Amino acid sequence: MTPPKSFYDFTLQFHQDLDVVHPGWAETLDGRIQIYEDFRQGYGDQAVRELATYCEELLADSETDLGSLWFTESKADLVIQDEGVRFLFNDFLGWIGSLS
Repeated sequence: MTPPKSFYDFTLQFHQDLDVVHPGWAETLDGRIQIYEDFRQGYGDQAVRELATYCEELLADSETDLGSLWFTESKADLVIQDEGVRFLFNDFLGWIGSLS
């Protein structure tokens, strides 16, 4: 499945924001929310919805190696293992759910 443009935009924004957010971003809710909010502000609600749909599709198949997908498709210049990508996508979906 080819990632939508919003995936590339998110991973690029994600990588850029890591330079601004403190090193423990993954352990703090505020750090992660700021990354998601920056993406929403920069690319809009439609991109958020498109990325959410893509994340849901990927997470529906527990056999998908999301770490490999991130490594080959991401615009971020860092490697995240499968469980880290799953955490990030689930966390992103949780954040979206909190917006409703």
